[in-house]
Amino acid sequence: MNCPYCGNELEDEDATVCPECGKSLTAEDETEQDIVEVPQKRTDLVFAAAILTMISAAFVAGLGCLGVYQYSAAIDYYLTYYGLSYSVASEFALGFMLLGADGIIAAAFGLAGATAMLKRKWFIFSMVGTVFPLVSVIVTFICVQQYGYGFTDTLIFAEVSAAMLSVISTLLNFVSRKEYT
Repeated sequence: MNCPYCGNELEDEDATVCPECGKSLTAEDETEQDIVEVPQKRTDLVFAAAILTMISAAFVAGLGCLGVYQYSAAIDYYLTYYGLSYSVASEFALGFMLLGADGIIAAAFGLAGATAMLKRKWFIFSMVGTVFPLVSVIVTFICVQQYGYGFTDTLIFAEVSAAMLSVISTLLNFVSRKEYT
């Protein structure tokens, strides 16, 4: 009998290892050698994306809470100083409620997406979580411009930071998509 790997003539027909090349001669070992699982290389990119998404969600949540507060303050202002009815006052203050609700909802999706990233599960959902804060930034700017509230310069610091963090976390998460199960 000859070794199937190196062709060396084997003196012992019951040999399990070739004395020349050292390869296993049993059929069970051959199949085990063929099925070798390579562990997935894990990077810290997903972790970084999750942290950036959490920070972005915190910015957006804070601005959302500010929007809800401004909504109630604006209604009180219009009722007290202009003597408007509640329905008219709430129409004037509607933009604050829109940006407030959008910020809180976007923050919830951002935190849920960051949690999915940390578990490395549900890639699509984690991508949605990274994009929602960016969408919230856009909605906030539209509301402030549409309703003419005039404090866009105040929002720009937090909103630009949230937008940049959201874009970076989206890119990091997309690059590391193969790490998800």
